[in-house]
Amino acid sequence: MSSPSASSNELKTIVSNNKRRRDETLSPLGSAGPFFASSLTSSSFGLSSSLYMENLSMEIWKFYTSTKQSTLNYTKKLHLRNALHMVISGVFENAGLFIVGSSINGFGSHNSDMDMCLLVTSRNLHQKNEATFILSQLLPSLKKCRFLHNFRLIRAKIPIIKFHDRHSSVDCDLNVNNVIGVYNTHLLAMYAKVDWRVRPLGIFIKYWAQCLDIHDAQRGRLSTYSLLLMLIHYLQVGCSPPVLPNLQEKFPKLFNYNISLPYKLDMCYQLPWNELQSNNSLHLSELFIGFIDYYANRFDFNKWAISIRYTPSSSSSSSTSSSSTATACLLKTVAIKHSSMNANIVMPIRNCKIFIEEPFTQTNTARSIHSDNIVLSIKNAFINTYTVLCLQQPLESLWS
Repeated sequence: MSSPSASSNELKTIVSNNKRRRDETLSPLGSAGPFFASSLTSSSFGLSSSLYMENLSMEIWKFYTSTKQSTLNYTKKLHLRNALHMVISGVFENAGLFIVGSSINGFGSHNSDMDMCLLVTSRNLHQKNEATFILSQLLPSLKKCRFLHNFRLIRAKIPIIKFHDRHSSVDCDLNVNNVIGVYNTHLLAMYAKVDWRVRPLGIFIKYWAQCLDIHDAQRGRLSTYSLLLMLIHYLQVGCSPPVLPNLQEKFPKLFNYNISLPYKLDMCYQLPWNELQSNNSLHLSELFIGFIDYYANRFDFNKWAISIRYTPSSSSSSSTSSSSTATACLLKTVAIKHSSMNANIVMPIRNCKIFIEEPFTQTNTARSIHSDNIVLSIKNAFINTYTVLCLQQPLESLWS
């Protein structure tokens, strides 16, 4: 992990390079001019606020470098996965074991749990019955491992075994055949590599959401996955020029839900990174403020769904106005229809408080949000943060 001084020097170099590119390519409206909707103009964030913007970029970067998952922790998790696979192979000979989620998709922190998917068959399992039975069959063998303890079998919609590894001090969650987690882990890992700003923003936004108590799917709030989809969606259609492309559109064979597992999804797969680079050279602070502005002022949660799969027309993503946002977004009614067809159920619109489309199954990753009060809290979190940023106040004033 980099020291704070090293992190500062590293970011200053990046900021300096970005500023040089900006001076060559962007109009002289100040550092914030090109990326705000009409409600937040260069008069709000002009030259006089350059110190505030730089400090905010530094805050985001330092938080990222001080909390991101270290190489050592990642290596420990890989060793633990290999040890577990040996144990599991004694019960299910040809089973595959995949690390999924933040431990491997690039958005992990130093205290991230390790989520794993056990693949025992190529067919879909009935999670409540079959998956629970498989986990109960596996549990006795896991309990024989002296390096594991604190076992709990959670009989949820997606049943899991929770346990703790004594050697690495890592908490683990193990599911069976919830393969969508493997696919979306691979997709997010590739998005994280397209642009260096994606990971710092993702980790900082998760922290921001935790501080404002809008992050925790188990309590009917936004999950980490939903927050990352919100960020990627904004970076695709909410800023100009877009920071991120639509990878599913550009590489349909690679990001294909019909690829059979245990086909190995390579997290180190090399895309043509240079071709995917954006001309957008906004700093971390500018993109963070743009993210807040997008969901505070421009995105209509009642009408639109958040989607990273849906591709707008080229003209609709070339502006940051509210009208262009409408044409760049998937209608909520359409998203609900797709989700209902895939899930083979009827999903009333009124039950979808916020719709964040899962990019492979097209289901709603925010389905745990049922309360109008929680929706209001989420909207207010964006609005209040936007106000604090406009006043150039510390973010800590929101939760201190």
